[in-house]
Amino acid sequence: MKQRIFYISLLLSFWLYGTVYSQTSRTWILQQDLSCLFDSLSMIGVLGDDCRRIDIRFCEAQKTSDRDYRIEGMSRTRLSIICPFEGKVCIDSVTCQPQIKSECTDVDGFIYRHYSFTEHGDKRYSGVFLGSFKQAYRLNEEQVNKGENEISELKLNFSEYMGEWKSANGITKVCSWADEIVPGTPQDFCKFNDAAEWIVSPQYRKNGWDNLYNAYYNDKLTTNEIQKARAMEEQEWWTDKAQSK
Repeated sequence: MKQRIFYISLLLSFWLYGTVYSQTSRTWILQQDLSCLFDSLSMIGVLGDDCRRIDIRFCEAQKTSDRDYRIEGMSRTRLSIICPFEGKVCIDSVTCQPQIKSECTDVDGFIYRHYSFTEHGDKRYSGVFLGSFKQAYRLNEEQVNKGENEISELKLNFSEYMGEWKSANGITKVCSWADEIVPGTPQDFCKFNDAAEWIVSPQYRKNGWDNLYNAYYNDKLTTNEIQKARAMEEQEWWTDKAQSK
């Protein structure tokens, strides 16, 4: 009986230690400057029920309070309409998920909560992004850095934003984006090839996805046509501060 009580006490001690350690770790993480988790993020997503392509770039991030960060970035639709935006992300929770950590991935957990970004420019194209997000982090000694994935085929979302876009005219559309797999899309939006790459289905390609398909998956094009498509995909379009069409 005494031995059983001893083992139960020992297990409770480990559980309490783990709980206190996790709470302490979460508190410490929230106290750090997490700007680096948002800075220089490039993501791709969908806008509207017809899954029109939208590209998002976070250019700068700055901590403004304990859990708030100011974000400056750029959005691009139709591969030509570019809008600068600014707003904030608010963090209210941190999870520790060591099961994601492996020889190929370096992730200790995620931070969560909501975002609000306002686009600036021509009212025909600008609006407001609202929703919730998750962002992966890793601990490196006394620093918090972005999560890393050395095998792209694993297709893990380390940056994921889901919500809606409200135009200046009051039109609301679903809008989500991520660094790997676009969340919240219809089942028939894309399929995966043998290399675990996602390819947008033919019925959606006309909504801004043709160039991506031509750049990497269309084997019917000439070398020059492929190179031209890839150049557009790989350009740093966010360096153009002026709205264009």
